[in-house]
Amino acid sequence: MRRLLLQLLALSLLGISATAQNWVEIKSKNFTVVTDGGDKRGREVALRFEQMRKVFGTLLLKDKITPTGPLTILAFRNRQELSTVAPLWHGKPVELAGVYYKGEDQHFIAVDLSSPGGWTVVFHEYAHMLLNTNYPPAQVWFDEGFAEYFSTIDIGKEKVKIGIPPDYIGQQLAGGLEPVEKLFAVTHTSKDYNEGDRRSLFYAESWLVVHYLYDTKTVNKVGNYFDLTLNQNMPIPQAIKEAFGVDAKQFDKELNSYYHGNVASVLTIAVPDVPEDVTYQARKLKDYQANAVIADLHLHSNDYFEQSKGELEAVLKQDPENVEAIRGLGYWYMRKGDSDKAEEYFEHAAKLGSTDPRVYYMVAQSLFSKGNPDPQAMSDMMQALQKATTYDPSFADAYNLEGFVLASMRDYPNAIVALKKAIELSPRNEHYKLNLAQEYMAMDKFDNAIELFEKLKDSADETIAESATRQLAQAHEYKDKPLMRLSERTQPESDDKEIATSKDSDELKAMEARQRGEDGDEKPDTRPMKYVTGKLVSVNCAKGPAAVLRVVGGQKTYTFTAPSAKRVVVIGANEFSCLWKDRKVSVNYHESGPLKGDVVSVEVY
Repeated sequence: MRRLLLQLLALSLLGISATAQNWVEIKSKNFTVVTDGGDKRGREVALRFEQMRKVFGTLLLKDKITPTGPLTILAFRNRQELSTVAPLWHGKPVELAGVYYKGEDQHFIAVDLSSPGGWTVVFHEYAHMLLNTNYPPAQVWFDEGFAEYFSTIDIGKEKVKIGIPPDYIGQQLAGGLEPVEKLFAVTHTSKDYNEGDRRSLFYAESWLVVHYLYDTKTVNKVGNYFDLTLNQNMPIPQAIKEAFGVDAKQFDKELNSYYHGNVASVLTIAVPDVPEDVTYQARKLKDYQANAVIADLHLHSNDYFEQSKGELEAVLKQDPENVEAIRGLGYWYMRKGDSDKAEEYFEHAAKLGSTDPRVYYMVAQSLFSKGNPDPQAMSDMMQALQKATTYDPSFADAYNLEGFVLASMRDYPNAIVALKKAIELSPRNEHYKLNLAQEYMAMDKFDNAIELFEKLKDSADETIAESATRQLAQAHEYKDKPLMRLSERTQPESDDKEIATSKDSDELKAMEARQRGEDGDEKPDTRPMKYVTGKLVSVNCAKGPAAVLRVVGGQKTYTFTAPSAKRVVVIGANEFSCLWKDRKVSVNYHESGPLKGDVVSVEVY
């Protein structure tokens, strides 16, 4: 006993906790939990989040839930430990039971295991995450009302209770309800959403409306209401009557009656079945491995960002090949604007065999951020992005960046396909939609672009609204002036232009068939990108606006086709020329057969 006390005293003097080695990582199907509260508590947390995810699907009547992106849950034994990652106010940690951090590459939730009843803020934010990837755009009252409704869910051993009123509801609604017509008109820039007591009242009544819709089994009418208001631009009073079958004043009366008679009603359902014993994996973590996770969370917090660099470097001193710390430092340098240093760390993590899709996404991002990449860099970006989406097929940001890269190569059809996939996975991301509208513009699909710009010009994001408004006017101008369309510009003439052969014509027809589906829509080009350097022997533009290039590389002669000579991305010259001959070139291409391919880019030396 005396020896044990001496050992504990020695550890104390060294500043090391006697239970420092008790970190464990639990991986369920959709979550990673890192905790110092033991294997059992870690499994309980993972199970609870898996159950919450299934309850979400039940509420939105969805069998399949689109992932929100990587989410790591740090479950600390007590509030003192949670304070090491809590937001700071005047330099001191804010006292709370849970906190949520959203990042461009991943998300973090940190909770205090000693107060499981205080996780309402965490579940509120988690509901927003799920809505963003699983529900079409909605008005603010529904998003906040649903998040509050979801935040108080109580999961017992056999039953789940849904609709428990948050503590503040009675006090906020005691003075009466606002008309629903006014409530439904609130936006992210409204005073009712941004100012103190008015915001609290807005949250309370939004919760009440969502509670009422679920309790009266009329929530299925909400989708029609949003279609009328957000897609068809129908005025709110008219849309209420059309969707819910009552006018706004009658809706007010029914909501008031409901509040005074049924506000405490709670929906009860069976606990969702989650096969914990089959899908959960556990492993013990060393101190530095847990520190890497905490440093990664700090990396995503403005309060702790600067210190995260030193924490990540400390991890690498103990484990020089710690992939998480290496990736983290790459992200740190990227946020600092040092693309070269960021690329160095991301490439290192990739070479170590990381299976983290974010590593390969960041490799591509760091290359793309440099601007004006050469053909080899473009090929590297595409290969990295293909790895990212292979490891995580639901990685919306990777598809969005792929759209950017393809557009920079002027491969607009495949850029559009990639951007549509990003929007499918994240239907509320207006940046993706703006990018898609811009690619429609590049393809002269002005009607498609105008439709998107019309919706985006009213965005709550001022940057998006301003850009959409400006480009909307430009789209109308181009549509009304056909001569400005890129696809109708004539190709340069040449006295020594080769006569198109039947073989060239067949190549062009085959290329066109590959680039369109039977229904005429754009199809993704899943072929790997290849790269060859050689001598450009000839360019055949007789079948304008397309072009056929013949390139000798080594002992082989390649035939490359391009849908439009004007749309081939060119490096080393101002524009593509049908007059080129006997020029040294490098070509990025998608292979279409032996010694054949579809051009992506050409570098001229």
